[in-house]
Amino acid sequence: MKNKKMMIYILGFILIVIFGIGLYFYLTESNNNILNLDKIMSSTQVAVIDEDDDIDWSKYDSKEITLNDESITITEAGVYTLSGKISNGSVTVNTDGNVKLILNNVTITNNSGPSIIILNAKNTVIELADNTVNTLTDGKTYTNSEYDGCIYSKDDLIIGGNGKLIINANYQDGIVSNDDLKITSGTYEINTVDDGIRGKDSVYIVNGTFKITAGGDAIKATNDTDTDKGNIKIDNGTFKIVANNDGVQAEKKLIIQNGTFDITSGGGSTGTVTKQFDTNKTNSNESNKGLKTGDNLVIYNGTFTINSKDDGIHSNGALVINNGEFTIASSDDAIHADSLLEINDGSFEITAAEGLEATYVKINEGVVNINATDDGINAGKKSNDYTPTIEINGGELTIKMGQGDTDGIDSNGNIYINGGTINITATSPFDYDGEAKYTGGKLIVNGTETTTITNQMMGGGMMPSGNQGGMPQDGNMNNHGRTGRRGMNRRQN
Repeated sequence: MKNKKMMIYILGFILIVIFGIGLYFYLTESNNNILNLDKIMSSTQVAVIDEDDDIDWSKYDSKEITLNDESITITEAGVYTLSGKISNGSVTVNTDGNVKLILNNVTITNNSGPSIIILNAKNTVIELADNTVNTLTDGKTYTNSEYDGCIYSKDDLIIGGNGKLIINANYQDGIVSNDDLKITSGTYEINTVDDGIRGKDSVYIVNGTFKITAGGDAIKATNDTDTDKGNIKIDNGTFKIVANNDGVQAEKKLIIQNGTFDITSGGGSTGTVTKQFDTNKTNSNESNKGLKTGDNLVIYNGTFTINSKDDGIHSNGALVINNGEFTIASSDDAIHADSLLEINDGSFEITAAEGLEATYVKINEGVVNINATDDGINAGKKSNDYTPTIEINGGELTIKMGQGDTDGIDSNGNIYINGGTINITATSPFDYDGEAKYTGGKLIVNGTETTTITNQMMGGGMMPSGNQGGMPQDGNMNNHGRTGRRGMNRRQN
């Protein structure tokens, strides 16, 4: 009998040790996940094209060419100043050296292909001469289906200068590079049946003024096979975008340092698309987001006015906002990340079905005003990187919810309020499946200041936090199944 009791004690001790070790590694991994921001930020460095900074164009021969309704082909390196008109033809570059094309009030129309074709070059620079207006127009059909842009380049392409470029792309895209595309300055008016600006490996915009009306995406990078490519970086600029699909779409990373963005995608939050063009591509699973990336998205600053049918800002990875001014209207999520959504500062005016959504939502600072019809802030299982959690450490949050099956702050896991001022007007202020802890800050619910994080019950009742057991706080699994399903059924495209 003593041996049997001893065995029970030993087994119990072993189970306690195993549980303790498992808990240690779980908490360690959870802490590592929460501290992954440094890794996320370091992984947002992207390679961009800068070869043009090292080219001494004074060493190249310069030629002036007056276009006279005939196509031309450039086969030698050098600087070429183009003026005049081509009624039905193109300018083609085919050389192993560096070429600069200076557009000096040119008008180029090609009824059966691109206006400018870069077949081969070490680097091609298109410069818009000061105080000029240059117009490029392609046809609705191409004789060579390999080309798909009014400006089409097989190699790296750099565009700059202080003039204006008007592109009427009737076949597919406006500006296309099958490698890296860099725009340093200039004024651009792009009307296109499909994508406006497309670089396969990267798009790097230093500055400029852009007005883009696109039947597809306005700005995009498409390489989805190389891990370090398919990125977009925007340092500055002014962008007025109307896109049937996404405003800015990076297959991998998207980094925005600054700029002014006015984006309408998918007809806006009402979803009423005005068909600007007859597109050559059809896609039943079209994405209609303002800013979209397949990997991490980081915004350092800028002014953003986004009106989108789908998510206003969307990341399939992490999304970090360090500062900026945001006015977002969306019929889906205003700001969405599959893994971590971290807001460190900025001002946000949001009208959407859901305001903020991610697996882990972390708000450190900022002024956030949310008017939502589903959830104000939602943490759902979109990624295995984190436990669904909403963590509020500071800032000023005002959440106003519509009537019906709505929650001000809804987590399929945990809620932690450590600071800030939170003002919620809602029938259901909180809904959570894990634990909820209040350690600081000012919490106002329906006009009354409180220190209690209540939990929504079936039928509209509330229960204070404190139950840490396995049963949901309302004692009804079906109610929490509703929350889980709502998170699981959201689109991930």
